[in-house]
Amino acid sequence: MRLPTLDDVDYDGKSVLVRVDINAPIVNSTILDTTRFESHIPTLKELESAKVVLLAHQSRPGKKDFTTLKAHAEVLSNLLGRKVKYVDEIFSSRAIEEIKSLKIGEVLLLENVRFYSEEQLKRSAEEHATCHMVQRLKDLFDLFVNDAFSACHRPHASLIGFVPILPSVVGRLVEREVKALSRVFEEKGRKVFILGGAKIEDAVKVLKNVLTKGIADKVILTGVVANYFLMLSGVDIGEVNKNVVKENKGDVSDEEMLEILKKYRDKIVLPKDVAVDKDGVRVDVPLEKFDGKYMIKDIGIETISMLSEEIPKYDVAVINGPAGVFEDERFTLGTSEILKAVAKAKYSVVGGGHIATATRMFGLDKLMDHISTAGGACIRFLSGEKLIALEVIREYWEKEWSKKI
Repeated sequence: MRLPTLDDVDYDGKSVLVRVDINAPIVNSTILDTTRFESHIPTLKELESAKVVLLAHQSRPGKKDFTTLKAHAEVLSNLLGRKVKYVDEIFSSRAIEEIKSLKIGEVLLLENVRFYSEEQLKRSAEEHATCHMVQRLKDLFDLFVNDAFSACHRPHASLIGFVPILPSVVGRLVEREVKALSRVFEEKGRKVFILGGAKIEDAVKVLKNVLTKGIADKVILTGVVANYFLMLSGVDIGEVNKNVVKENKGDVSDEEMLEILKKYRDKIVLPKDVAVDKDGVRVDVPLEKFDGKYMIKDIGIETISMLSEEIPKYDVAVINGPAGVFEDERFTLGTSEILKAVAKAKYSVVGGGHIATATRMFGLDKLMDHISTAGGACIRFLSGEKLIALEVIREYWEKEWSKKI
């Protein structure tokens, strides 16, 4: 069953609670990237005929950027072109009075939901529905809208707790993400997945899904992920690189990956050469001549040339994770050239996180069909896993809300 969207409900004049994800990098109290804020603007503009209250989080307890959402309200105000009010509480009497006083067209951002101790507890939707936050706020709203795709893999109170109690749909951002990522599997033609970065466990989830289900024609590995599979295939990558692999491997089983490598060797593409940092200079070294003394920072020139020619031949190209340390201008080449090649495929998808940042940094974002706002949620979607916050909405719409609206 499809996800219910704003098309399925009447929100004119109603009080609408919207979960957004405006979690952003913050340094010295300054928000450095507003991409996620911008992604919610279509949903918020569409709800101009309603009273809108926003739930959001910033970072998590213990982190330096775990802070209030005052600056976030200012950023949203600038992007939306109208004031977004802010209250530094979530469900206090003051917060409730602020919600009650809202007029049509006004937007109010409540405080960081992760300041509330029960927000991140692992509970079912029904259990979360009984918590103080949900119980205090539920009677103030006619509708719940989840537009926080990048958090949809988390079973948190603000994401799933209102669904059993309020008619719930997804916003335009979630709708766009689900459609775009679903096309990866539904589109006909040849498909290539380029998996890189440092998070080996994430890449392996996607790799297993697309290979075992026959979705991918080829899986190209780069970054630390490639170094791990080179190591498994017998290449001595040296102690310094082995340590990086060890730090980023998580719970990945060498035995299982050796079996995958053996079974799908004709579909898995590994680098032919690597680029290392040798006394501050980029040096490209063929694998057969690599002595493992230096840290691998990028794929090599020969590999870049091969992939630049190969990737555009595919109907669908999905990239997740950079090919190297793209933040260092000496090692941007692998990531930038692969992204250029991905853009030439008939349908191109860029995962969230670092690879999305790189795409914008190289000015290639307008050439892609879809750039995800999500890291973990995107990985789980491509891995074939269900996103809990979307499944709860789907379930309750089918058994509860579709019959009452």
